[in-house]
Amino acid sequence: AGQADDLARQARQIDGLPWVSAVVEASNPDEMRNLAIATSRELGEGVVVIGAVFGEKVSFLALASPGAVKQGVRAGDIIKRIAPDLGGRGGGKPDFAMGGGTAVEKLASVIEGVLNPPT
Repeated sequence: AGQADDLARQARQIDGLPWVSAVVEASNPDEMRNLAIATSRELGEGVVVIGAVFGEKVSFLALASPGAVKQGVRAGDIIKRIAPDLGGRGGGKPDFAMGGGTAVEKLASVIEGVLNPPT
């Protein structure tokens, strides 16, 4: 819960929505997913994109609130956009998507880059 609070406080406003993007410490992908859900609850309406390293692989996910989806933000599109940069694949629904890859060394820069989406 403390980590979710910290992440929510670091949110950056983009097009009127709070966005969180971060590399997090988690013991497994389920823990990472639970952290993303807790962070999303703290934000209310907004977008959460997080990633973590598990061994020699990375996992990453995106959550978009109903209000974000209404504004055209799609979690699946975010994951599809960043997955190739991380040597992997991913996808999902407008409100939740996950992916995985092998480019551990690129995780921080790719996740940070989510806050600067292409126009």
